[in-house]
Amino acid sequence: DGRVNPVDATAALARGARNGGATIVEGVSLTGVTATNGRVTGVRTDRGDVACEYVVNACGMWARQLAELSGVCVPNQAAEHYYLLTEPMAQVDPRWPVVEDPSSCTYIRPEGGGLMVGLFESDAAAWCVPRVPADFSFGEIEPDWGRIAPFLERAMARVPSSLEAGAKKLFCGPESFTPDLGPVVGEAPELRNYYVAAGMNSIGILTGGGVGRVLAHNIVHGHADVDMTAMLPARFQPHQATPAYRGARVVESLGKVYKCHYPHRPTATARRIRRSPLHAQLAARGAYFRDVSGWEGADWFAGAGRTPDLGELRWGRHPE
Repeated sequence: DGRVNPVDATAALARGARNGGATIVEGVSLTGVTATNGRVTGVRTDRGDVACEYVVNACGMWARQLAELSGVCVPNQAAEHYYLLTEPMAQVDPRWPVVEDPSSCTYIRPEGGGLMVGLFESDAAAWCVPRVPADFSFGEIEPDWGRIAPFLERAMARVPSSLEAGAKKLFCGPESFTPDLGPVVGEAPELRNYYVAAGMNSIGILTGGGVGRVLAHNIVHGHADVDMTAMLPARFQPHQATPAYRGARVVESLGKVYKCHYPHRPTATARRIRRSPLHAQLAARGAYFRDVSGWEGADWFAGAGRTPDLGELRWGRHPE
């Protein structure tokens, strides 16, 4: 993986936008989006209304709450995300690359003369499920040492010398994740010209440039120049934005970041909520169900009277 300073990257993008004629206004609170006949007409702010033809909701973990004001479904949910900074270590070279070890749920890279040991633990924790505070920008969460310590020890064992270095800081902050661990990018089906660029699942800096380009092309030309099917907001259903669903699924979503992404890997949480009228008949024929945009969809059949068993996950075709 490459590395970039988020502040520098943001400043560079802002400068490019200004050079292209954009106006950037900071310190303004958006309170809503206005619409007429199912189409965006402007935004409401604490400094007055602004007329516009298009809106892009790129509000990170607040995207769901803003979208709800317009009846748009963006079911991303914040979760606790941890990394530890060690004291300076003489042997660390700042030119070292990022090392990722999925088996230890960790990524490690040089930082501040020492190491940063980050985690995407398999046993995650949701944060502020009812509502993310509006004033939490750049805030921190009190670390849950008891829950995170076993994951941290295993991660640091990948670089044994890090266990001997002092811990400068254990940081815990919120990151938002989507039900299927895919980004939410594109026009919302509920409101014309309302676009979303959220749910980046902790890789917003890495994907921000590409997402911005794709959305800009979509808005300017009226269509995308890449296949956005798997990213569109239309794949989500309203029940996936409920607190019970989001709170359960985000634990699994974060935990899957460093798991092997087999094409047949099933989801286990927040299941059996929406079933078709044929569900019982399909189940009687040994259907193996998978989550398809919130629905229980029959993926394959073991046969009448037999219990479907996915068996060991693999990349090739599963044995019949």
